[in-house]
Amino acid sequence: MSMYLATFMQSFTDQIKKAYGGIHRNIWILAAATFINRCGSMVLLFMSVYLTKELHLSLGKTGFVMSMFGVGSFVGAMIGGRLVDKIGFYPILIWSLFLCGFSILVLGQMQDYTLIALLCFLMNATGDAFRPANSASISFYSSKENYTKSIALIRLAMNLGFTIGPVLGGLLASVSYQFVFWTDGLTCIGAAIFLFFVLPATHKKKSVAEKQEADAVSNPDVSHVELSPYKNKHYLIFLVSTTLYATAFFQIFSSMPLFFRGEYHMQESQIGLLMACNGIGVAVIEMFLISFIQNKWTQFNFISLGTFLLAISFLILIPWHAMSILILSIVFLTFSEMFAMPFMSTYAITTAPKKFIGQYMALYSVSWSVAQTVAPLLGTALISLGGFNYLWIGLILLTLFPFLGFQWLHRNTEKARL
Repeated sequence: MSMYLATFMQSFTDQIKKAYGGIHRNIWILAAATFINRCGSMVLLFMSVYLTKELHLSLGKTGFVMSMFGVGSFVGAMIGGRLVDKIGFYPILIWSLFLCGFSILVLGQMQDYTLIALLCFLMNATGDAFRPANSASISFYSSKENYTKSIALIRLAMNLGFTIGPVLGGLLASVSYQFVFWTDGLTCIGAAIFLFFVLPATHKKKSVAEKQEADAVSNPDVSHVELSPYKNKHYLIFLVSTTLYATAFFQIFSSMPLFFRGEYHMQESQIGLLMACNGIGVAVIEMFLISFIQNKWTQFNFISLGTFLLAISFLILIPWHAMSILILSIVFLTFSEMFAMPFMSTYAITTAPKKFIGQYMALYSVSWSVAQTVAPLLGTALISLGGFNYLWIGLILLTLFPFLGFQWLHRNTEKARL
């Protein structure tokens, strides 16, 4: 018995080394900061319930306020991408987290509808400047072979935090929503302080470009077409497809909490526990999944599979009404995320030429920002028009378009390699 146990433990240890080996120390630091920040990420998750339950706003006003997160995200990503190309990623990482945390603290004190919408905009405008800077830092600290693993590690930290955040947020919201805002804001500022003291400063403006140039020398088979992202047809189709996928996926933050509360009469703590299933699934499975499937199929085939699973997660909500179906829907949505998102990020990073790294990463972030803007407006509009089944059918039809887009990219990128 002990021999079998020893063999199992050795095999398990080998799998962990395979999954986590070769990742740069600074990627681990970024992952730790991400974990600190995500442990407090709960305002966005509970905002739609807060606005309707505590402030008694209509669905239309709630949808508008939620869309301001997306507008702010769009502005922040564009400005952040430009600043990355001008001054480097390091100062953007620090200041975006700090200013975002401060905005959250102020947001929690607002009662006026207009000021709440403005603060939601500022919160994500400052916070999502972090995205292109984070992507550029992953490109700088990772080798070509470890891009996907590095991205998966960051996502692991994100989802470990997201496992804690919804549960803690649900418990805090059941006492007072003020605790939600204070926790989210202070953990964001705490992540900024952690990075400032632990992550080595990188002051070179061209640090990412120099890193990519070194990669090109050491890997002569790697070539970056020096195209602006606005002239790269494949990249633009990728961005549109990503935006449509994300629009459907982001219903997890806007429409699904309303569905859980309105149709299942769940309390905030129960919603938090259910949503935590997503974070737990990604945290436990994704790194091992990526290690196992990487290089076994093309990036766009994995992304297409993730898009298909997202449609299934909505489809099963139409004919059945049970807690087990809700859990199964979250499971499908979680596997959709694990198959699609790491390879989306890898494609965006590896496609970007050194000259335009900030702009490529900014546009990739913008695709998610646009989705974050559209998702709550689309979701609340469809619910008001025909109820939740109307929403699920609309989302299933929506996912068809990114599925076809990713399959087109799969065929054309494969042709380009031949």
